[in-house]
Amino acid sequence: MTASPWLTTKEAAAYARVHRETLYMALQAGELEGYQIGGKPSSPWRTTREALDRWIRGEPRPK
Repeated sequence: MTASPWLTTKEAAAYARVHRETLYMALQAGELEGYQIGGKPSSPWRTTREALDRWIRGEPRPK
């Protein structure tokens, strides 16, 4: 079984060395590419290392 490319916000925050709230704000603002699981505002988010690397470098989201 291979490891999933998807990171939880806790894993992503540790990878990027930022607070989880910083990630939530970037995800909600569309600055960081990610996907919210479920349709509720409290549903969890997922993102990838590739998206985090682009965000850290200040690159725009791919279209």
